[in-house]
Amino acid sequence: MKKFITALLATLLVLSIVGCTPKPTVTVTTGEKEEQSPITEMSGEVPAAIQGKTLKMALVKEWGTGTHMITHINGVKAEAARYGIELSVIDANNDLAKMSEGIDNAVTNKMDAILISHGKADALKASVVRALEAGIPVIVFDNDFDIPYDVHKGKLVSLDQYDLMMGLISQMALVQELDGQGKVVYNRVANVPPTDKRHRIWDGGILPTYTGIEVVSTIDLGTDNPMPKAQTALETILTTTGDVDAVYGVWDEYAKGFYNAIVASGKTIPLFSVDISDQDLAMMQDHPEIWRASAAVDPTVVGQVQIRLALKALAGEKIPRYYSLKPVLVRADDLPKVDEKRVTMVDLKDYYDGWGSTPDFLEEWMLALEQSIK
Repeated sequence: MKKFITALLATLLVLSIVGCTPKPTVTVTTGEKEEQSPITEMSGEVPAAIQGKTLKMALVKEWGTGTHMITHINGVKAEAARYGIELSVIDANNDLAKMSEGIDNAVTNKMDAILISHGKADALKASVVRALEAGIPVIVFDNDFDIPYDVHKGKLVSLDQYDLMMGLISQMALVQELDGQGKVVYNRVANVPPTDKRHRIWDGGILPTYTGIEVVSTIDLGTDNPMPKAQTALETILTTTGDVDAVYGVWDEYAKGFYNAIVASGKTIPLFSVDISDQDLAMMQDHPEIWRASAAVDPTVVGQVQIRLALKALAGEKIPRYYSLKPVLVRADDLPKVDEKRVTMVDLKDYYDGWGSTPDFLEEWMLALEQSIK
């Protein structure tokens, strides 16, 4: 642990030259149990701006399939239900035009707030501007929009999973496993905001600091159904390249393909990644000697925070322009043996602090609002 903390602090210094602006509000946990921060101490009186009103919000998602996305949707729904919010969910099914249309429809239907998940900034910016000009708060996850203050007027939040830190803690786990020396197959996904942030740490921090790490191949196959493509790509590398000491997946959809390729090869090559799902956990438990660790944020928590930030904006309270959530490093060695228990994402709250729920932006008046609708 001491070695890890020292390395972690050393690598954090690199962030000053990587160019991480603007600076988000961040708190990080790497898996050890911590005490939760207390709920913000404020008056329990529901703000007049929302008292007695039935609020309507729209969640507009680029896609809604897979464990991560379904868990996020359910997290938003559950948090909205706590406060009596009427929630509409728009799944654009990877159609950016449909996503933009969903935002426009939310404006037309006079939604009180709009929550966005993913998408491309250039395709959605005009619709987001229209929403903000209509005075509707927009809480964005895993995307950002270059919109001046005189347009957003403090009602735009860009929320992320602290991808810089997820990159750091997962990549440092790889460095630790190899004792700073080894040949690595590396994965990046260019021109996607969260994966670009993770790559920034690798390229600007890890490689210059740990010069014994050699990248023997880089795999980037885009975002369209990457798992089978990643498997084929790594299978080719493992049959044509010499020794490979570790594999890094910047996104778990790639990591699943890499895992299948490693298992099929009969080799024991450690795999490190970002993001987690029930399928990932099953693979990790089946072969803990292969899938060693993955950095992740609970998508349930993402949904909770989006709703709370929207409520604060509607109450007239100050909200941050940028906010980063708290990642954990899910390690295979922390989980029970598969014959003892099959672990799912829901179970991770028993192993990691900050999983399943968060006190972030949970105000006393929100608890009062919750009680008022029962």
